[in-house]
Amino acid sequence: MFLYRFEATIESRIVPIVILANDDEKAFKLVDTELEKFYVKKPNVKELLMYEKKKVSQSGGFVLDLEVLSKR
Repeated sequence: MFLYRFEATIESRIVPIVILANDDEKAFKLVDTELEKFYVKKPNVKELLMYEKKKVSQSGGFVLDLEVLSKR
């Protein structure tokens, strides 16, 4: 299993998305699924980037400091 950190550009905002999946293809599909569940109607994603991918055996995580991420 892998833990993925994506960033989606939606309108003028960058939205961090964290996904747990077996492979890259499944991770990208889960991004769409999670966006639909969160927003009820899937938003128009202008750009989707995978920023990090970590192999997870028992534990793992990402720090999502939105102030730091917004300066990119």
